Amino acid sequence: MKNSWLWDEVDIKSLIANGVQESLTLDYKRCDSLQKSEGKKREISKDVSAFANSAGGTIVYGVEEDKHLPTGIDMGYDPHDISKEWLEQVINSTIERRIDSIQIKEISLSGPKAGKSIYVVHIPQSLRAPHMAADNRFYKRFNFESVAMEEYEVRDVARRLAAPDLYIAFRHEGTTLVIDPSSEPPRYQAITVQAVVGNKSPAATVFSLFTWCVDARLRGGTSPKPDNSVLIDGKSRPVFSTVMEWRGTLRLPIWEAIVYRLGDVSISLPTSSGPYYLFWEAHAPEMQRKAGVYRLGIDKAVLTLQEDRLDWGFEKEVYRQV
Repeated sequence: MKNSWLWDEVDIKSLIANGVQESLTLDYKRCDSLQKSEGKKREISKDVSAFANSAGGTIVYGVEEDKHLPTGIDMGYDPHDISKEWLEQVINSTIERRIDSIQIKEISLSGPKAGKSIYVVHIPQSLRAPHMAADNRFYKRFNFESVAMEEYEVRDVARRLAAPDLYIAFRHEGTTLVIDPSSEPPRYQAITVQAVVGNKSPAATVFSLFTWCVDARLRGGTSPKPDNSVLIDGKSRPVFSTVMEWRGTLRLPIWEAIVYRLGDVSISLPTSSGPYYLFWEAHAPEMQRKAGVYRLGIDKAVLTLQEDRLDWGFEKEVYRQV
């Protein structure tokens, strides 16, 4: 699914139809959550700051839910009364410090609710945390709600600027795939995906440990036996893993906003549509373990490669000597 700041009415209806549950990074709010009373403004500041203090995420204002599952689009807002600009002003004026890079998307409704709108608020994880809500307290996301942080949690969050925030991304320059018509069944060409690393924090790191894994189905039958497996969606998936140590004596420190090339990932694309997965994990001093997953799919000879939010973990935590 596309990024939340690009959602439209079709995407919201898809969330509802597919029963996408609230989570650490997703929250549904009924229309009565946005009102001009001081109490409601305090609630807005509490919920938005909690996402920024945690892992970031998305609040959808204008969707009804029952037991954390979306049940339908609410009555909608009159954009002349509750506007995108009003919501932005409330967020900026009730949260201390100001949260950078919040994106608010106004979604115009159709059909019987034409003329009304709902709002999607994307809040990134903040490096300038902790952020204080209008009641002079600090909040975090816990399960499906915003709860007050303990004193030690406030101190830990305040250390984000002192620790690196590494991530691995996968890139593929071309998207159109060539099919070999001479094979039976036809086979897609082998491709190379580039693995790169970046740092979202101003705290540079001189030593890191990176692991990236390729779904075993993307290596065909000619490769050796997979060396590990991951658990994703409750299923075990065999993978081929690569481990790299990034040493300061051999390489430059990993600075903020600079992307460094780690290596190439060779893939033999199957003929089925997938999806298939690429996994990554990063470790560095002072930084909590970071991990992510990219989903790779094929539709009508077009390759899609995008970041996903699926939870996963190694079945065996074994690192080869490098």
